[in-house]
Amino acid sequence: MSKVLFVSGSVGLGHVLRDVRIARELMGMAMDVRILWLAADPATRVLQDEGMELLPECQDRDVGTSVIESVAGDGLQVNMTEILYRVRKEDRYAKAVSIFDGILKRERPDLVVADEAYELEGAHARGLGRDWPPFVFLWDFVKVYPGSWRWRDVRTARLVNKGWDRAFRQGREEGWTDVFLGDPEDVPDERLGWGMVNARKGAEGRYMFAGNPLPFDPDDYRDREGLRRRLGYAPGPLIVCSSGGTAVGAGLLRLCLDAYPVLRARDPEVRMVLVKGPRMDADLGPLPDGVEERGYVPRLYEHFAAADLAVVQGGGGSTLELSVLKRPFMYFPLKGHSEQEFNVARKLERNGLGVRCDFRGMTGHELAGLVLENLRRPVEYPDLSHHGCRNAARVICRELGEGPRRSDR
Repeated sequence: MSKVLFVSGSVGLGHVLRDVRIARELMGMAMDVRILWLAADPATRVLQDEGMELLPECQDRDVGTSVIESVAGDGLQVNMTEILYRVRKEDRYAKAVSIFDGILKRERPDLVVADEAYELEGAHARGLGRDWPPFVFLWDFVKVYPGSWRWRDVRTARLVNKGWDRAFRQGREEGWTDVFLGDPEDVPDERLGWGMVNARKGAEGRYMFAGNPLPFDPDDYRDREGLRRRLGYAPGPLIVCSSGGTAVGAGLLRLCLDAYPVLRARDPEVRMVLVKGPRMDADLGPLPDGVEERGYVPRLYEHFAAADLAVVQGGGGSTLELSVLKRPFMYFPLKGHSEQEFNVARKLERNGLGVRCDFRGMTGHELAGLVLENLRRPVEYPDLSHHGCRNAARVICRELGEGPRRSDR
C-alpha cells in the first residue's frame, strides 16, 4: 500500500474542496493508497464531513487563518503582504515545518502532496528537507503585489517574488513536481519584478498545467428544478450571498441584507440566503421574512447551482464554481489581497465572468440595482477547463509509480 501525506494549507474552503476531489480521483486511479491529512480549521471541518483520515497535529496547525482575521479591516480589506510578513515574523512557518518533520519521521509517507503549504515550499527552497520524500506541490497563482505602498509591504512582495524568480531560473527539480491548477493564461505575462524573469514564461518552464480544479462534476447539476426541490428551496428568485470560509466578510452580508427590502419591493417572491461560513460569529441583526441565515454549508456549490444569482467575495474557488455552473454573480475582491484583486479578477475579466464590484461606498440600494439588472439576464460565459483535479491526480499517480488505470486515462 502506498501512503500519501496530503497537506491542505487552505485558509478558507476553496482549496480544501478541490483537495478532496483530487484525493477521490487519486483513490479511484491508484490500486491501493492510503491518504493522511494535515490541515487546519476550517478545512478540517470539510475533511471530517468527507470521512478523511486526519492527523492529530491538525489541532496545532495555524499558519494563516487567524492572521488573516486579525489583519482584516473594515470594508472587505485584507493586506496580503502584511499577512505574509506576520506569519514569518511570528515563526509560524518554522513551527509548522518542525511539526511536519515529526510527521514524516513517524508516518514515513511515500509521497507528499501540498496545496497552499507555502512554509514547506519555502523550506525546500532554502535547502532544508533533503531527506523528504517526493513532493507534488499545487499552485493556483503566481506573483504577489504589495498590499499598500508602505515600504514593508513593497519589500515583502519583492522577497516573495524573488522566491519564484529563483525557482523559475532553476527549472524543474528531481523529486519535486509543481502543478499549476489553471491554464498558462492565468499567470501574468509580466516580470515578477525589476530584474526578474517573466512570470508566465518562468511558470511554463517549471510547472505542469492541469486546468481549472472544479470540486464537482457540472453535469450532476443540470436539473436545477430538481436540485432546488432536494435542497428545500421554494419557487421564486433565489439569491445566495456568501462571505467565504474565514470570519472576514460580515460587512458584505450586511450590505446584502440592506439590499433585500428593495428587491422584495420589486418581487415579493424573492428569497435570500446569507452564508456566514464556519468561523464567523457576527450578529447580522433581525432578519426580515424571506431571508435565511446559515453558518457552515457543506458543498455550498450545490446551493450556487440552485441559485438565480450569487453575491460573493473574489475568491478563486467560489467564482470558478459559479462560472462553470454558468450562474450570474457579483464578486467583491478583498482590498489589499493581491490574489483576489489581481490574479483572480484578471481571469474573470478576461473571460467576461461575473460583475466586479467595489465595497467602498456601495449602498444597499445600489447593490439591489445591480442584482435586479443581472438577475434574469442570460449569461454567455465561455466554457472553461474544469478537469484540473483529475489531471492533478494523474500526476500524483505517476509520481507514486502506479500510473492511472486504463479506464481513467
